[in-house]
Amino acid sequence: MTTRVHITVDTEFSIGGAFADPENRTPVGPPSVYCERQGRSEGLGYLMATLEQHGIRGTFFVEALNTCFFGDEPMGGIAREIAARGHDVQLHLHPCWTYFEKPDWAQRLQVDPPNDDITRRSEDEQVRLIQMGQDTFRRWGLPAPGVLRTGGLKVGLGVYAAMRQCGIGMASNIGLAIFRPHEPELQLFAGHHDIDGIREFPVTTYSDFRWPGRRHHKTLTITGCSWPETRTVLKKACEQGISDVVVLTHPFEFVKHRGDATRPPPIDRVTRHRLERLCEFVTETPGLEAACMSALGHAPATPHEDTLDVPAYRALGRILVNRFNHARVGV
Repeated sequence: MTTRVHITVDTEFSIGGAFADPENRTPVGPPSVYCERQGRSEGLGYLMATLEQHGIRGTFFVEALNTCFFGDEPMGGIAREIAARGHDVQLHLHPCWTYFEKPDWAQRLQVDPPNDDITRRSEDEQVRLIQMGQDTFRRWGLPAPGVLRTGGLKVGLGVYAAMRQCGIGMASNIGLAIFRPHEPELQLFAGHHDIDGIREFPVTTYSDFRWPGRRHHKTLTITGCSWPETRTVLKKACEQGISDVVVLTHPFEFVKHRGDATRPPPIDRVTRHRLERLCEFVTETPGLEAACMSALGHAPATPHEDTLDVPAYRALGRILVNRFNHARVGV
């Protein structure tokens, strides 16, 4: 059995501290996605070029509710650019952006703070948010999204009910080490699963530390996981016949953010090495193939009920590397 590897990219703008300091700060649009340095896009541009160099189509979950602040552009232009280069463009929703629907949003901050958790909205409101995203895709001139990813991987069974009402049949909403839903049906680690008629591809979660009767879990991301950990997960997924491994990243992860917008961001060579090795490994290893979710159709679900295990020494190495990498600002 071949294990499909999905490199998924949450493509989103930044609130930019506007909720914490509305008088002096404002949301950040394209610079938070393109991450330009010396005239080159070292975020989205680098990411797409790296995937394309290896013949990989990424699944880009493009956040649509930012239009409440920015209007249809500039994210519409970014989404069309991604699609024009042959990648899969799907729907991402961060409900906090709807706070900007109210003209008096800055005055409301103290009495009605923003809420970015879709599970804290009613099912009717969840339907409204999904439909807002669908309408935005139509205005962008893109095909209707067939896959949803919720902001912060916040999810509950109500989200799937709302998806059914909106006609979206696939999702990648679960990452148990990032957000753990309370429903037992949603404690999903890998593979793909049917949830009341919706096909869910959870972002792969593995176990890195184990104690008697207890495990610590880690969700598979480029910025958070070392390459040796990722390689181990991929090898074990092949050995165990797991249908799908889902990796999560963002364009902004491939540069280091100084907190000084007047200076170009330095390149993050650690995360770049991880992405490049991942692409090489997926394309060169028998039993693995790169895939995008919208192209999969409706093959029978192949759930994986237990976590993949990665040796603790791999995790310790990752902790040291990440701490050192995040503490230094290189060039």
